[in-house]
Formats: sequence, C-alpha cells, structure tokens
Amino acid sequence: MFRYPFAAVVGMERAKRSLLLHAVDPRIGGTLLLGHRGCAKSTLARGFAELLADPQTTPSPFIEVPLGVSEDRLLGSIQADHLVRTGEWKPQAGLLEKADGGVLYIDEINLLPDALADLLLDSAASQVHHLERDGLSRKVRTRYILVGTMNPEEGDLRPQLSDRFAHGVVVEDCFSARERVEIGRRRMAFDDAPEAFLSEWEGATLDLKQQVLAARAQLLQVATPESLRLSIAERGQDAGLEGMRAELAILRTARAAAALRGASNVSEDDLEEAWDLCLGHRLSTPPPNRPPDGNPQQSTAKSDSRPAGDSQASAASSPTPKEALPSPLPLSPMQKPRVISLPVPLHPPRHETAALHSKITARLATSRLQSGPVQWHASLTASVQNGWQPGAPGWRWIRSSPNPVRRLWALLDASRSSGAARFLAEARNQLGAYVKTFKRVSLLLMKDGQVSWLIKRATPQSALHALETIPAASGKSPLQTALAALNRAVLAGGPTGKDAVLICSDGLPTLAPGQTSAQACGAMHSLLKRMVRTQPCPPLWLSPKGSRPLQSWLSKLLEGSGIRWIQAGS
Repeated sequence: MFRYPFAAVVGMERAKRSLLLHAVDPRIGGTLLLGHRGCAKSTLARGFAELLADPQTTPSPFIEVPLGVSEDRLLGSIQADHLVRTGEWKPQAGLLEKADGGVLYIDEINLLPDALADLLLDSAASQVHHLERDGLSRKVRTRYILVGTMNPEEGDLRPQLSDRFAHGVVVEDCFSARERVEIGRRRMAFDDAPEAFLSEWEGATLDLKQQVLAARAQLLQVATPESLRLSIAERGQDAGLEGMRAELAILRTARAAAALRGASNVSEDDLEEAWDLCLGHRLSTPPPNRPPDGNPQQSTAKSDSRPAGDSQASAASSPTPKEALPSPLPLSPMQKPRVISLPVPLHPPRHETAALHSKITARLATSRLQSGPVQWHASLTASVQNGWQPGAPGWRWIRSSPNPVRRLWALLDASRSSGAARFLAEARNQLGAYVKTFKRVSLLLMKDGQVSWLIKRATPQSALHALETIPAASGKSPLQTALAALNRAVLAGGPTGKDAVLICSDGLPTLAPGQTSAQACGAMHSLLKRMVRTQPCPPLWLSPKGSRPLQSWLSKLLEGSGIRWIQAGS
C-alpha cells in the first residue's frame, strides 16, 4: 500500500512542525489535529510514519485504531484458534503492542468510547501496558507516537483526554488559489502513478529523515537555561495550569526544536513555539462574562433598560400560538454559572419513580442479554474452562454491560416570542448552570424559524461557550418540528436512566398553513406523551413566568402528558 509522502503535503506547516518535533523526541506526548472533513489530516498522519525509520531499515509501524475496536483487539488477549486446537494459552498481540516504535493513529478520537480512550492514553504516557486478562499476565512495551484527529463539529474531546495530548493544532483550509491548484495536481499525480510520484519525492523525504536523525543525535546535548525554565514556570502559574504535564511538554518541545535547527541551547523563539503548540488546545475555553459574539457592546444596557412594548406583552400573554415578529431581540451576556439554579431536581424523588425504575431495570437487563456486545475472547476462555469442546454443548456467552455516562439532551427556544417574554436570557443562564453536572451535552436550537443542533455530544465547557454565542432571539417557532427532532435524537442515542431531557420554551408554536391552535396543541401533546413513554426519565419543561392566558395554554398543553413543568425564577 502506497502512502502519500509527508514532504509533498502542501501547506499545513504548523501541523508538520508538530509531527517533526515528535519524530525527534517521541516522548513529547502526542499530537491532536483538529479540523473539518477533507483537510488532509489523515493523509499527513499516514505520511509521517515514513520519517521515523532509519533509511536502511524497514518502515516503522503505522497502526490505525478503528472506532469499533474491541478491548481485546486494542489491548491484546489470547489466540483463540490456538487455544481451541491445542488447549494451550498463547498471547495475541493487540494494537498497542503492534504500534511499538511507530505511530498509533486514531481518526475521530472524540467518537472513541471513553473507557478505551483512557486505556490508550495511559499506555501512551507510561510507554508500557500491563496486560492482566484471560489468564495472561504480560508487560507490553508501547513506545509509540500518538496522533489523533477530530472534527470539532462532531463533538468535543473530554478535557481530561485533550490534556493528555502534548500538542493541539487546528488545521484550517485557508489555501490560496495557487495552493489549491498545486494540491489538486499533486494528488492526481499520486493517484495516477504512485510509484513515479514517490520516486519524484524520494529526495525530499530522505532529506527530512536525515534531518530527524541528526536532531535525535543532538537532542540530549541541548541545554535549557535556568532563566527560560523559570519563565515557563511563571507563565504556567499565571495561566492557571493544573499539574506539570503541560510544562514538561513545553520543555521537551523546545529542546526538540533547538535540536532540529542544530543548536546546543534552547532559545526564546523555541520556547514561544513550544508554548503555542502545547497550550493552544488547553486554553481554548473563553473567559467568563465575555460578551456574546456578534452582540454589540451597547446592546446590553439598551435591551435591559428598554421598557417592554406592546409586541412583547402580546407575545408573552397570548393564549394561542402567535406569528413571530421579524426583528431580533439582543441578549445580555450570560452570568457566570456558579450553582445549579433550577428550582427542582431534574429527576423526581425516588418514591415517585420506584415503579418506573423497576420497569426500566428489567428492560435494560433483557436488552443487554439479547443484544449486548459479545466479548468473544472472554466467552471462549469461560467455555474452555467450563469443559467445552468444539462441536459439543456447554458454550458460555459473555456480554459486556457498559457503564453509561450522564448525558443531557436540551431544546432551547430562541424564537422572538421567547425573547420578548424575557425568557430566553433567563433560560440560557439556568441551562448554563445545569450543564456542569453532565459529561456530555447536546443542545438543539430553535431560531430564525429553523431547527438545528448547536452542539452534539460536547463537553460542559463547550456547551457554555456555545450558549454564549447566541446573540439574539428572533424568528418563528417551529416547536412541533423541534420536539420531534429532539425525540429522534434521544432515541437514536440509546437513552439510559442517567440521561436527562430538558425543554426550555414558552410553548407558543407558529401554526402551519391551515392549522388551528387546537390542532397544534393536540399534535404536540401526543408527541410529548410519546416522549415520556419511550424514554427512561420523563422530560422536564422549563417555561417563563407569564400572564394567566399563557399559563392556561401551557397547562392545557402539558396536562396529562407526564412532563414535569416548572417556571423560570420560581
């Protein structure tokens, strides 16, 4: 299989630089490449493995971890066929062991199950993995360079995991027209005649290999002045860095940069480059109380001090669905979330859910027995230990029972009617305070007459940042469409007892052509009852404090649906 040469990749200099520094010192800690689809992240990572081997030796291993990888395949286990034939326990190397001395590449690492990602990153940091499973006890060397890629649009990486990567590089598609022409020319030449293309770039690839080998030989002779060490420590303290992982990565990166240019001492420029590479993905969380993007500075005071007009009063007090007015209402900056401000717990008391809990537990237990992932090696091991022989009865199935994480699925109504009722700003603050209690957050936004996902499977920090970027409330309210989309997403995600669903809306939909208020109310009521029926925990509806007609409309909409209803600020 031919790999596109590293030297032939156009642009992406910062990502190339990060990988070259890891080739000089593999102990730096791994590179995380962030970028949208089709920006050559995978192409660059695959070409990088060619630079690690000595020119006279075989290429270094390049091991790719698929998203559906099992724990047995990743960590290693026993050779099943050998055990069946001979009854002898013989180890089967996992992907971590096979990657020793090369590159372990994980595409879309943010979609990898958290348990596997933790195991993988621990072995990358310690460069050794202790295998204790299926009757095996082995110590496996795992000295590989970890390269992960992800598309931030498809969900964030947990902060605990992103912190384990030494470098974080944003790969941007900002090529000039001439660069795009050259990218197309080179790619087509490689696809049409790969051997000829590799031969054409063999000289540039060999030069890079020689440069890396010379830097490796120079690495341990590079000195770091005490003044620069003190400067990094002070900057890390000012930045509020936790632990020493980031500072050690900066020091190793700066030393590798000095070795790569043939110097014997680390310079200020080396440290600045190392700081940018190592801190870019760690300091990405915006500071608190930052004004929302696109919201003028002066809009905050004006929107807070302006008296409510007739349009605001009518939107908040109307007993029937209203057409949204076209002009947007600017929002004030979010308050810094300190405590959970919802007035009642999201999950009802235990005595109210005992019957439902028993039904859910039985349903989940049956589901696991019928469709849980099969652990083949564990099943084989247990069967052999139970006296099973090929062709004879007595096979034992072992299935995994995953430990689900706490997920929040939320619908946020950012139509103009919610902004006119001064509800959206308050709901946004309360939602921002509540997301901190979950591991994964998905926010569905209804704004400008459209329903779209603001974030999906994101971390609480990213959810807070996304909420701050909503500058105004505007547009119509396709509430029925939004509720249906929310229900589909929750069911597709495999709801568990740890999930929570929160709907933040004033409940006033925009009517479809020819639809009456009673028909809209009935359709949404049926949909809400279906959500309660199919989800382990009943959703919670957060609504504004409004006039009597609005409360009457919401009471009619939610009565008998099983939805728990609370009012903002109560």
